[in-house]
Amino acid sequence: MFQKQISQFSQNFAVATEFGSGHEIWLNRGSLVDAMRASYALPGIFKPVKTGERWLFDGALVNPIPVSVCRALGARVVIAVNLNWDAFGRGAVIPNLEAAQEISIEAPETAKGNGRAVRQLLHRQFFGDRGGAPGISSVMIDALNIIQDRIARSRLAGDPPDVTITPRLGTIGLFDFHRAAEAIERGEQAVEKELDDLGRAMACLAPQPVAI
Repeated sequence: MFQKQISQFSQNFAVATEFGSGHEIWLNRGSLVDAMRASYALPGIFKPVKTGERWLFDGALVNPIPVSVCRALGARVVIAVNLNWDAFGRGAVIPNLEAAQEISIEAPETAKGNGRAVRQLLHRQFFGDRGGAPGISSVMIDALNIIQDRIARSRLAGDPPDVTITPRLGTIGLFDFHRAAEAIERGEQAVEKELDDLGRAMACLAPQPVAI
């Protein structure tokens, strides 16, 4: 009975970003699969998804933790999960950092005209090399994470949730699918730490006695 009540009154939304305009789009109709694909379509990693006349991609670029969506839908209590909170430290400025000597990334002579060597060169530039230099894919994902982190901090400051669950996932990469069990365990640990706050939030939803 309880599950039927939840499904009856719940509303499901996915947040996406419109290509070109940057508009925040809320999806609550049509194909669930397409809505999910549009919501997580990271630029440069997954293709945008066409919905109607719009091309949509990752909603985290405009609203990483959509508390505002829940408020707009009339939620009395908002419980948010911040997956990027421990990915970066507080913003800071590091003055007078000495720059290293510029390194050329041109293809060596031995690679020119050699298909295998060219492929190896492109692989190093895209995925990084053994010397620790980040590749294009790592830089792109790190840049997106930084953007999402900064936007999330700004939006949460103006519209904070009632309870925030913050699992420690900073050491788990975006494509570490083989560590799913570890990520779930860390999520459970994060929820356990917030049980008191969750209990107080749920108490606000209980009917209050009326004196007669």
